[in-house]
Amino acid sequence: MSASDEVLAATRRVVQRVGLDALTLAAVAREAGIGRATVYRRYSSREELIGALVADELDRLEQMLLGRLRFADQPRETVHMLVREVLDYNARNEPLVAALRIDASRLLPWLIRSGSQPTLVDIVTDRTLSHIAPSPLAAHLHPDPSTAVEFMVSAIYAELLSPARHMSHAQIADYITSAVCPTV
Repeated sequence: MSASDEVLAATRRVVQRVGLDALTLAAVAREAGIGRATVYRRYSSREELIGALVADELDRLEQMLLGRLRFADQPRETVHMLVREVLDYNARNEPLVAALRIDASRLLPWLIRSGSQPTLVDIVTDRTLSHIAPSPLAAHLHPDPSTAVEFMVSAIYAELLSPARHMSHAQIADYITSAVCPTV
């Protein structure tokens, strides 16, 4: 594990315990077992560290997507498994769940559209679409790739914010798959 990976892993543990608002570079250094100066050399501010954590989470989701797109010749199965994998990943992502629970009001600007600032759904939709649009899967998405991807991402994040009480992730994936990739 690289030093940057160790710092991000320590950041996740701190966020899981105290949320984003209480996150400090000093707490991350203590958690990682390294000096504060080492953390400050890599990340000049708390915001830069949070940005690196968010970028790493987006990269992880992107890798999940790319792994699933290898099976784009089976569109319904690809959509179903991708949605289910992301739902499961989000549910197990304890730092993310803790941040939403502890710091909900601080995260609202990223969750609710206000002016021209992109939301988390916008960012994830754009990154996802950049891979799906040129893939064979795009031809099977209804009504079109942009709308289908935005719907999938929105539904996944709705589940993250308010987890279903009566549906499994497999059932949610079934509904989303039926909506964006209908049988012919």
